[in-house]
Amino acid sequence: MRRWWPGSARPPPPHAYKDELAVHTTSVTVTAGKTTALHTLKITADPSRTTAIWRIGDWTGTPAGFKNASLMTTMHTSDARARPWATGVHTVGSSSPADFPCYQWADINNKLKIRFRLTQQQLASGHTLNIGITTAFANGRPRIRVNDWLSAVPQPAKEPTTRSLTVGSYRGNNHTYSYAIPASAWIKSATAYQELTIDIVSGSGGTAYLSPGVSYDAIELVP
Repeated sequence: MRRWWPGSARPPPPHAYKDELAVHTTSVTVTAGKTTALHTLKITADPSRTTAIWRIGDWTGTPAGFKNASLMTTMHTSDARARPWATGVHTVGSSSPADFPCYQWADINNKLKIRFRLTQQQLASGHTLNIGITTAFANGRPRIRVNDWLSAVPQPAKEPTTRSLTVGSYRGNNHTYSYAIPASAWIKSATAYQELTIDIVSGSGGTAYLSPGVSYDAIELVP
């Protein structure tokens, strides 16, 4: 029989987590007086297992590994001990994820740039850019430009209406924005760098560290 607390709604099905990212959901039937063993689970929803052309960070449901991530639960985002939020161009293959900011705000470090190369074969088709966030403030969401191609403005994710990033919390509702980049967006040279620009857009929020922003989980380009 299925079991839940009397008088309450049925609980959600059990989840398996990779750090703070739900990577598997299943249903479990338990019988009174007996032990139910799940044994080995076949994980079905870990994005890190998807083959990527390139990936910055790892899918964990946290901003771990990005610049300043280890500081943000214990100090304010404007603390002088944090490394500068503004950053240079991140070059795939030579830059470190630790140099890519864990947070991005419209007023602080907008227009983050990532450059990368594609092989001649990869240039022949479009690809999908996935941007994973762990939370967003003031309806902030990323809009991208690849060379001269500009994406539409996506809808904001449903996130808690708190100050989140400025009160030491990156925890919200994990959400992935996916952008279908057409083949026509690429510079048709395997030796040339493609340039990706990420802007945070929103119709709400204040200024500086109270401007619309997001906390990053991972960014990847997949076939």
